[in-house]
Amino acid sequence: MNNYKFLFPFLVLIFSLVTTDVYAKELAQCQNVSAIFKDLTNKLIKDGFKKEEICKIFSDRRVTFNPRVMPRKVVHKESKLHYDIFLDEKRIRRAKKYLNTYRQLFDSIEQEYGIPKEIKVAILLVETDLGRYLGSTLAINTLASMAVAKDFDSVKRYLPREYRKNITKRIKVRLDKKLKKKSEWAYNELKSLLIYAQQNKLDLFKIKGSIFGAIGLCQFMPSNALKFGVDYNRDGKVDLFDPADAIASMANYLRYYGWRGKLGYKKKMRVIMHYNHSKPYARTVIKVAEEVDDIS
Repeated sequence: MNNYKFLFPFLVLIFSLVTTDVYAKELAQCQNVSAIFKDLTNKLIKDGFKKEEICKIFSDRRVTFNPRVMPRKVVHKESKLHYDIFLDEKRIRRAKKYLNTYRQLFDSIEQEYGIPKEIKVAILLVETDLGRYLGSTLAINTLASMAVAKDFDSVKRYLPREYRKNITKRIKVRLDKKLKKKSEWAYNELKSLLIYAQQNKLDLFKIKGSIFGAIGLCQFMPSNALKFGVDYNRDGKVDLFDPADAIASMANYLRYYGWRGKLGYKKKMRVIMHYNHSKPYARTVIKVAEEVDDIS
């Protein structure tokens, strides 16, 4: 009996420490966040983002999980896209008109960065059809949805049938590794998006993006927005939905990856493929640029 009396204070202390730890963890968590984003928000807070801001963002009803984003990323093949549509006569005419409308801006950026205006307008045409298609989904939803889709079991029901049937253990292991890698990539891009919006005082809920989270006229991933973004109109922010900032940022990116002066075809291909790792894409950009140049 005396032994129990001796142990009792220590048991109370241990219980107190455990409950305090649990309570502390609960305090660190956002209370009104969807269960699917609980771990994600905890990780963001742990990585240095302010709890109040993260909780406010992810408790907003506009933040939603899209289970189909990551499966689309897994099966996506850039080489199978039909880029020939951008060589359509109507689109080339639109590219010429866009170039003429912003002629002074294109010339100014070309003089400063050395990237031909025809290449820049060609990339804008292929990326967003000169701003006509900037995406319909909030970038935060796209990136957050991919960030939490970490393994095969979390996405298998949304994969095409041919990906679901006859899945061997070896294939599942390979897919799990692939999904983990893409999830980590998406998480880092999500962090970059949050920083980009904060630094430039942009409304996260107005930043729409592509099916994989690229944003703006130039379709930069958020990490590239941070690294290559240029406030060309000097309004105190990098807004990739503004033609001046978007075109200058694109030029800054291409110059960084090696565009210097007049390049031969192979070197043009090499630089443009840093923008998009697809040969059909790069070939199309060069063809569009040639067409625009011919009729300018």
